[in-house]
Amino acid sequence: MTSTELQGFSAWSFDDNSTATWNTGFAACQKNAARIAPLNIDTSKVNACHTLCNLAINYNPTTCSVSMINNIPTVTFSPTCMIKFKNDFLYLRKMTIHNTSMHTINASSYDMEVMLYHNRNPTSDSDGGIIISVLMKAGPDFGKSNDFMNQFVNQLPATEAPTEQDVDVSDDWNPEMLFPKSKSFFYYDGALPYPPCTQNWTLLVFEEIMPISQTIIETVKYALGGFKNIRPIQATPAGTVIFYNSNTTLDPSTNAVAPTSVTISSSAGAEFEALKHQSWLRKNIYVIKGLVLGFILILMIYVAIKLAKYIVINDILNNFIIRQIKKKQTREGADAKAEMLKQQGNNFGGVLPGEVNNMLSNNSDG
Repeated sequence: MTSTELQGFSAWSFDDNSTATWNTGFAACQKNAARIAPLNIDTSKVNACHTLCNLAINYNPTTCSVSMINNIPTVTFSPTCMIKFKNDFLYLRKMTIHNTSMHTINASSYDMEVMLYHNRNPTSDSDGGIIISVLMKAGPDFGKSNDFMNQFVNQLPATEAPTEQDVDVSDDWNPEMLFPKSKSFFYYDGALPYPPCTQNWTLLVFEEIMPISQTIIETVKYALGGFKNIRPIQATPAGTVIFYNSNTTLDPSTNAVAPTSVTISSSAGAEFEALKHQSWLRKNIYVIKGLVLGFILILMIYVAIKLAKYIVINDILNNFIIRQIKKKQTREGADAKAEMLKQQGNNFGGVLPGEVNNMLSNNSDG
């Protein structure tokens, strides 16, 4: 997230029913806004949309960075994933995690919801885009969604942490692991479901509910301090239509047209290139560290060999040993002499031999 985006995340929270006062600082958050989220999806009132609403996905393994802003756990990705929806190409930038679900289906809420943000501008949220939501409920401890979440969920900050922290994930870590087998979905033109509630977002909600382990749910709750980070369900605006695409699989021919890249504005080009380089560095940082450590180890071995060779050639070790032996012999000789003198002194009543000689000499003179 850029510093400009972070400024908009400083004066609000989900705590103490404060969602009702968001409109004080963010006009777009008013309950009578023309576009709003989240909504309850009443399946008896949806409009069918198939060919004109095809979804194409081109996701690839990516990197992972985590942060916590306004009690929203956020995962940021490198720009390796794209979608095509209604002839619009968008980059996946980030994902937010919510306890419980933001959306409801037929008034039923779920244990958790992850929201994946796809932007026309791969470096900013300002142009809006498409949010793909996956609703989750407690289930088995295995499965691809668990495999995906388990690689970073224990690294989520438990306090506000706007600075992204890199998390090491596997080379095949791919956000598509979150998606259900059935690709049928609902969608509507709405808004960001929290401040600044910008109204240039389309929300796409998969119909199938994904299982997630209770352990992961509890870990997310712990990171959130037990709070729910959701906005209450909003009344559907009069002009809002919720569409339904019942295709259970993505059309291969449609999916194939999702490109690996798209043209972006020149103003965002430099930032995008920098982002790609940062992503490459994040993805390969452990390889780089390994190479550096390997080089240092080889250098240490080389220096050790050269030092050993120098010691052998100049007979340094042998000379050192000889000097130590001589020093030891000298010390032992001195100790033996001192012991002998001490013993002789004891034999003469504590008088040293030299003193005895002096005494004898004095006696003869008298």
